[in-house]
Amino acid sequence: MLVFPKDFEKVSKNFLNNSLLSICHYQKNSLNDKNQEVVFKDYAMVFILKGSKSIYTIDNHFSIKKDELAFFTKNSFSIRDYLNSENIYESIILCFKESILIEFVFKYQELICKLNSLKCAKSLFSLKIDSVTKSIFQSFLLYINASRNNEYLLRLKFEELFLSLLYSEDNAEFLAFLKTILNSFKLDLYKMFLYCQNDFENVASMARFSKMDMASFSRNFKQSFGISPKEWLDNKRFEKAKFLLEFSTKNITQICSELGFNSPAWFIARYKKRYGVTPKQEQKSKNLYFLS
Repeated sequence: MLVFPKDFEKVSKNFLNNSLLSICHYQKNSLNDKNQEVVFKDYAMVFILKGSKSIYTIDNHFSIKKDELAFFTKNSFSIRDYLNSENIYESIILCFKESILIEFVFKYQELICKLNSLKCAKSLFSLKIDSVTKSIFQSFLLYINASRNNEYLLRLKFEELFLSLLYSEDNAEFLAFLKTILNSFKLDLYKMFLYCQNDFENVASMARFSKMDMASFSRNFKQSFGISPKEWLDNKRFEKAKFLLEFSTKNITQICSELGFNSPAWFIARYKKRYGVTPKQEQKSKNLYFLS
């Protein structure tokens, strides 16, 4: 059994992973026509470029074809890909964390009214996408082929995809998918939106905000977001640090102080581990103020 996105490397050389998104360009032909059961441990979208896929879950079974998109909730699975007339199957698999989805739902709050009126109890959804959404999916291939794993740019690209699906004429299945995800969260939805809006100093301040003890809050937060509150805070801080390094005139010490990193040395080491470059290298290569 394969577990996605962890096992992307077992099925393809063309994939990208970061703290929020995992993207894989998956190709299959008659030479490697071996069907394996796949379990999605993150929420996922699978866009079919060539061939078709037969999908099985506990409560559903159907097929999706070329130019169609399937949405998977956590722990849903599929077991068979079908080659086309040229003996080829090809798809783009996009896995994502709850935290990025929650931020988008908060940012586009008109969603809440639409979602509250929906009733759904499925774990699997699909639709045929329009040409605009198709082009957005295909643009992810450019990032994969160039090995350009820029978390900030990929986040913007995912937001573009989110909006394209949200405001498409045939958006009912996408809205139902969002509703199913939000219904599975263990924390109050309104409070989760506020988590995205506030800058917290530490996990203790988040627990106080939610009026819960640390242990209960941490457990419920991880069940809702898929990551620990400490990981979530670190992700937010590093995203903001990356933005400031690329677009502000502040130096590294100022950025560390503003974002609550007590040790510049710790920040530099963790930044390089996360992004593959030091903060200074990021600043010199991307920021117009520091280009020499």
